Amino acid sequence: MPMTRRELLERCAALGVTLTLLPTLGCNPDDGLGDDGFPLYSWDGALGPATTFDHGVASGDPLSDAVLLWTRVSPDAGATEVEVFLEVSLTPDFAERVAVGTFTTSADADWTLTVDQLDLSPATTYYYRFSALGRTSPIGRTRTLPTGPLDRARFAVCACSNYAAGYFHAYRHMANRPDLDFFIHLGDYIYEHASAGEGFSYGVFRPLDPPNEILTLADYRRRYGWYRKDPDLQELHRQNPILHCWDDHEFADNPRLGGSANHNEEDEGPWVDRVAAALQAYHEWIPSRLEGNRIYRDLALGDLARIVFTDRQRRFLWPEPDDGDAYLGAAQTTWLKERIATVTEPWLVLCTATSFASRKPASEPGDTFDGTPWDAASRREVLDAVAEADVENLLVLMGDIHKAQALDVAHDPAGYDPATGAGSEGVEFACGSIGSPGLPMSNEGVPHFFWSDGTVRTYLLVDLTRERLQGELWGFRDPLKMEEALPEETLVKAYTSAAGSHHLVETSTATAAREAPALAP
Repeated sequence: MPMTRRELLERCAALGVTLTLLPTLGCNPDDGLGDDGFPLYSWDGALGPATTFDHGVASGDPLSDAVLLWTRVSPDAGATEVEVFLEVSLTPDFAERVAVGTFTTSADADWTLTVDQLDLSPATTYYYRFSALGRTSPIGRTRTLPTGPLDRARFAVCACSNYAAGYFHAYRHMANRPDLDFFIHLGDYIYEHASAGEGFSYGVFRPLDPPNEILTLADYRRRYGWYRKDPDLQELHRQNPILHCWDDHEFADNPRLGGSANHNEEDEGPWVDRVAAALQAYHEWIPSRLEGNRIYRDLALGDLARIVFTDRQRRFLWPEPDDGDAYLGAAQTTWLKERIATVTEPWLVLCTATSFASRKPASEPGDTFDGTPWDAASRREVLDAVAEADVENLLVLMGDIHKAQALDVAHDPAGYDPATGAGSEGVEFACGSIGSPGLPMSNEGVPHFFWSDGTVRTYLLVDLTRERLQGELWGFRDPLKMEEALPEETLVKAYTSAAGSHHLVETSTATAAREAPALAP
């Protein structure tokens, strides 16, 4: 665990040692660091490869006093383990370091390292870097969550990043925004398919590594590593912490009980082995507070919002006997209702992979859906829990369908008034996709469904205050993802919802950016 300045002083006092007597480990001559009482990095051996930190840095799952910091080293062949030095600072020049630490990684963890950096201050931006084998990583920037009174939050939401389908320009646009608190990724961070000519392919524009469909632990590790060499994804991770919840392609397309639509046990081995391999690689490559295989969780943004993540795959990947037809399975459904009952913040943000609100026309029975949706009974359970807890506002965020959408959450469209929003119990956005292709979807005859477009590559910018939320879909036309040059992003659509209204109203005015700490250099 990294040692903070306070801990260092306390240990020195206990040992009767003054800081002036502490040894200096040496540093790079251009660091310009004064004597802050922390050890400095030095290396006496041969330099490691120039590609030592080829996968960059990342941070994730921030709390008010902690954040996960991640990197991967790429040593020369024959290495057994590598010592890694971490520095955390309040400034990008590391003149105000607040913690340092030394750790080891090895091939057992695919040379990845995730550090749970503790003893941080709320709502604070930090800069961090790793050193190993005489090399220093790019500088990362991260931020802790706020506590207490909070007037405004601002974050981006994305999903469905199909590497083979085109460049990740939308990631770069998100990375260029210095005023985000974090970004939420709603799944399909990687895709398991083969490269063109190597089996079933889903996108043929960019080659994949490994070229085959990924099945084994080595395969999943290589695919994550291939994605993380993408400069746009790497820059987004470098500048902002991630909050992630998987969908299906982190494992394989459309899991079902005992298998997947894209898994053949006769040719591809036991499904449980593939799930275990995918889960281990996920643990190694995504900085997430994952408890075993449980990824559903919640966190508070001060006293403004509660964010809840759900896992729609759980009852297929790790089924329990009493799950029945519950969309989330029995245990997760119980947990979700219990967490909703504790919400005191004015905004409940429900993050889900697939369509929550009904998409059916008022004249049709049942749920018409695009992708695998919440069933009506499971949705009603959640909405009843929201009503019983007297939650003021419900915002649903979803990915999966490769379309950007905006709609009111009307459980019964026949009783909904599109002019006033009466009959709505919340609002919902689909964030679109980073690269995966989509098609338009008509909202004809669906009064609470305002807009849908799958011909653009978008992310969602959410700006929350006590008085309103605004959801802005930023992006570019789909063919531009094939151009190497970064296309200009435009405001594709924007909707606002006054607190307590449960109703979206279109607007053409984007929210103003906030003053923000500098991006990492």
